[in-house]
Amino acid sequence: MIASILLIIFIPYAQAEDNKTAENQDTHRWFLTVYGGAHFQDRLLDIFRFQATFPDDTYIAAIALGRELWQYEDWIGLEAEGQVAKHFGTMDHWEFNALLILRWHPFPWDKYIDTSFAVGDGISYATEIPVVEKDPDAGRTMNYLLYELTFGLSELPDWAFVIRVHHRSSIFGLIDSDYGASNFLCAGIKYFF
Repeated sequence: MIASILLIIFIPYAQAEDNKTAENQDTHRWFLTVYGGAHFQDRLLDIFRFQATFPDDTYIAAIALGRELWQYEDWIGLEAEGQVAKHFGTMDHWEFNALLILRWHPFPWDKYIDTSFAVGDGISYATEIPVVEKDPDAGRTMNYLLYELTFGLSELPDWAFVIRVHHRSSIFGLIDSDYGASNFLCAGIKYFF
């Protein structure tokens, strides 16, 4: 009964807030991202320390379609994304990823360069066991992790430049193997529609 009373009180308030938010926001709820990059076989943390090296001839090209599911004012948002990626160079296989993304929107310099930071997590499936993941027991299905910075200009509100870290791993053996991981440092373009 208490739940019913709370729903009766909350639903009209939530709908009013959604309408107010929708009026104040852009209608850009979908996005398409095309990106590519090179493999770095260091620990994931090394990329944030600017210590990554690129020891082999392994590359990735990907296209991702996503949708914003929820946004709290201009602060934080939740998105869903699906990706199709092609590996080439040392590896020659396809990769399919599905993930949820949490995005932080406000930065102090947004009036000059609109910036956002995102962290995503989900599932990844490779059509072959990737050789750069090293462990012979590494599986085709692994965890997928994404870090992304976007940069846009107010003159071009439908476009953004992205820098992404594209990471697959077994989460220290929780999925399919004792160890196995691959990291790609990528750049690309995002289009909102």
